[in-house]
Order: sequence, then C-alpha cells, then structure tokens
Amino acid sequence: TATAKDPAGNTGTATEEVDGTAPTIDINPINPKDPITGTTEPGSEVTVKFPDGTTVTTVADSKGDWTVPNPGNLNDGDDVTATAKDPAGNTGTATEEVDGTAPIIDINPINPKDPITGTTEPGTEVTVKFPDGTTVTTVADSKGDWTVPNPGNLKDGDDVTVTAKDPAGNTGTATEEVDG
Repeated sequence: TATAKDPAGNTGTATEEVDGTAPTIDINPINPKDPITGTTEPGSEVTVKFPDGTTVTTVADSKGDWTVPNPGNLNDGDDVTATAKDPAGNTGTATEEVDGTAPIIDINPINPKDPITGTTEPGTEVTVKFPDGTTVTTVADSKGDWTVPNPGNLKDGDDVTVTAKDPAGNTGTATEEVDG
C-alpha cells in the first residue's frame, strides 16, 4: 500500500498485490506437423524452444491459450520446451516430447451380432466405419481397449474400417472382414 499527499493536503492511497507465483504452463501433445499449443496464465509471454535451438514467442490470450507455428522439422522423440513469463516477471517451464508415431490399431474378429472391439494406444479416439457409411466414435480406455456397438446389419465378407487418432493427432487405420 502506498499513500501520497499533495501540497494542498489531499491524500490518495493505492494498493497492489505482490505476485510471486510462477505461472503453470502446459503443452498439448505435439506431432511433427501441427501447430504447438498449450495453456498458461492469461497475458503471459510464452517462448517455445525447439530442438535446433530456435525459439518463437507469443502471448497467451485472455483465456490463457497460446499457439505457435510448428517449424516442420520435428521428429518423433524430440523435446520442445515452453517457458511462460507472467506480467509480474515470474517464469514457469514445461517440456513435451514429440509424438510422431501413428497408433497401432488392432481389431478383434468381427461377427454379425457382437460388439466391435479392439486395442490401440490409451486415450486414442477410435472411429469405426461400417459398410453402409455410418460411423461410431469412442475413446480407448487407460489400457487401450475400445468397444462400439454392432449395428446389427453386418454380413459375412463386409469390411469394417477403424481409424485411431492419438492425442498428438497421429492416425492409424486397420480393416477387418466380418466372419459370419
């Protein structure tokens, strides 16, 4: 708190809270081609450092979201570091490893009536496309297991296609023929 008094005897007071807390910064999963995104304290300056030593700086918006372009030369396993500096000058840092590998998707044998099941990378979005063009989407659980209902109109020889999109945005596809 500060108080000021002018020559006429008028006083004014101002109070400012001290911010000594480093901002938390999160980096969303990264693949080799899409923009690098994340969240931090709104108004923080975010500097992203790439494996080749280059950096890009941006400012987090009013919600704390930030985005920088992907340099296009990232490889699976590279580390990308982001440092947030809040308006009070406090800094926080996070590192995220680039995931450039498409998820492997396995489809268990399919018959005309039982649910469609399989495995993939945990947390992966799984979209199952049926022969009539309809789709069903689910997310693989913490073990990588996924299940969708059987539409009931499958027949022997039909192809069911499954696409898996991992949290970094990499996709893998597999097809299984209905046996029944």
